[in-house]
Amino acid sequence: MSTVTVNCPYCQESMTVNQGDDYAPRFHECCKCGQKFIVERGLSKVKVMKEKDAPCMSNPECREIETSATCEE
Repeated sequence: MSTVTVNCPYCQESMTVNQGDDYAPRFHECCKCGQKFIVERGLSKVKVMKEKDAPCMSNPECREIETSATCEE
């Protein structure tokens, strides 16, 4: 696990969060305002997004649905 320091996209509170060793986006909850947001680690930077503003592949719930979807015949 790696830790990164980010600012909450809702209230701008600075906080340190744990991210996995992979680059998968993860949900975190702000310790000040309680809002849920997404942190996605990239090669050169960390993206912090509100859940409603994140593209599907950056939203852990949507990403799971999209990557596990299968075609039924």
